[in-house]
Amino acid sequence: MVSSNTLYTIGKYTLGLSLSIPVVLAGALWVFQRRLIYPADFPEGSRKHVPRPTDAGLPYEDVTITTPDKVRIKAYVIPARKRVVPLESLRGLSAVQMRELGKGENEAWEEVKDTEDAIEYVKSRPTIVMFHANAGNVGHRIPLARKFVSELNCNVFMLSYRGYGLSEGTPSEHGIRIDAGAAMEFLSQHPLLKDTKFVVYGQSIGGAVCLDTAAAYPDMVSGVIVENTFLSLTTLVPHVMPVIPKPVVSLLLSDPWDATKTLPLIPKDTPILFLSGKQDQLVPQPQMLALRKLRGDGKYRWREFDGTHNDTYLAPAYWSEIDRWLKQEVEGEGDKEAKL
Repeated sequence: MVSSNTLYTIGKYTLGLSLSIPVVLAGALWVFQRRLIYPADFPEGSRKHVPRPTDAGLPYEDVTITTPDKVRIKAYVIPARKRVVPLESLRGLSAVQMRELGKGENEAWEEVKDTEDAIEYVKSRPTIVMFHANAGNVGHRIPLARKFVSELNCNVFMLSYRGYGLSEGTPSEHGIRIDAGAAMEFLSQHPLLKDTKFVVYGQSIGGAVCLDTAAAYPDMVSGVIVENTFLSLTTLVPHVMPVIPKPVVSLLLSDPWDATKTLPLIPKDTPILFLSGKQDQLVPQPQMLALRKLRGDGKYRWREFDGTHNDTYLAPAYWSEIDRWLKQEVEGEGDKEAKL
């Protein structure tokens, strides 16, 4: 039979352990939160080795933007062209062959970029402003840019946040907001893109950047696409660390990325496309559903796919849904769809 003293001792240490775990996790969240939120060096080498669009056979303009707080950040501008090497032709090419193709495409673009025909085509197409997710670097999203350029005939602007890839600085919500603003100011003065329709596109935390940017630049943003994005980190963290009480999370988080403060500021007539992976375990679908509910009677379209957090874009209908939405809501072609 176990003595009362033994039971007391077991209970004391069990209670101590149950109390210490939340305290340790809360402390880790406070101290390491920005490394957890912005894992810019994962996968290894992401701060040094950044793929370029030419690696995927795309011509591009390499851009360095100096932000108002004097941080130098990088970006890619990929122009829309009438004649693009089809994706089918790229299958089976080695990395060396792809780079050679990209070099040739860059040289071909340099020869025609100042012609009236090329300029008119660029100006006639929407510009996708890509805000990437929190891991890796901007170069890891070039396959997405390739789809926008090759299949949807869009211009693409890809921003590398501060502290990511070859950009200077350290990432934070405040800093990334400055970066996004500097990017929009750059685009507003770009000789080819300034008169195009801008559509912000983001996955995960990139979607939060999209909502923030669309709220801050309502006269520039013609559409918003968010994929597997959270309502706020304050509501998401309890799902990842359920032992930390929600009020404590609110007190500890310095970068909440709170869509309840940005989404309502986006004009109701600005179309938003919500793309949700039903099997997302990192940002559970209720987070996206909460964004949809928050949109209220504003213009939006909802599409869901049998995808997880990182592979929703591979769903068969993903790109065709974006293409149809762009044509109907941004380019003004075809019949409008009812809000679903």
